[in-house]
Amino acid sequence: MAEITREKAMDMAVKYLSFKSRTSSEMVKYLKKKDTDEQIITEVMQKLSEYRYIDDQLYLKNYVENNRHLNYYGSRRMIQDLKKRGISDTLLLTLADLLPSEEEYLCGEMVAKKQLRALTGQTSVQKKKKLYDKLGRMGYPTEMVLEIIRTLVLEEEPQELTEDELAIKDQQLNEKLDRDYQKYARAHRKKGAAGKELKFKIKKSLMGRGYPYELIDQKIASEQEAIEED
Repeated sequence: MAEITREKAMDMAVKYLSFKSRTSSEMVKYLKKKDTDEQIITEVMQKLSEYRYIDDQLYLKNYVENNRHLNYYGSRRMIQDLKKRGISDTLLLTLADLLPSEEEYLCGEMVAKKQLRALTGQTSVQKKKKLYDKLGRMGYPTEMVLEIIRTLVLEEEPQELTEDELAIKDQQLNEKLDRDYQKYARAHRKKGAAGKELKFKIKKSLMGRGYPYELIDQKIASEQEAIEED
């Protein structure tokens, strides 16, 4: 393999930067991967720094700005990501100045409200858990997550349905119940259940799916003859 000259290493570095900004650490790793001599790497990094092609402080500032408008990650996720990219602990101490807790809170609140719209129809408990998990994965501090969730209105305003809408909803529920009933009946019959045992197991399975107790009783009563034949 031909020796990589300083000019060649510089060309490689500029091309590597043409795709997106890089940290000092990323650039050094890239040049080492290309079997570039240590002295040449040092010289190239000095030049890149002089031209401000490589500037970790500016990189951090731009990263935070992009996050504020695109990704909306919390500080913990950002720190974890930036460390992987080689940003020093000293520079990371300035993150709090670039993204004050008040701004981080607003970003987290925006994420939570967007997620909440996708959770329509779920219980308050389900919403809280999913919001907590979502914001946690995105790197927001636990106390901030809890505060954001506390300020949100999780209960939904009840919507009055027309008679036609209620009839359609009832029909859909009964059709779904029938499908689940047939599924569980087949499954329990295959396992040898019959008579009262079959009836009990089907009822238990349907209750686990969240169907109203009275509706389950009505369905089983309508299938009583088929159950007794087993």
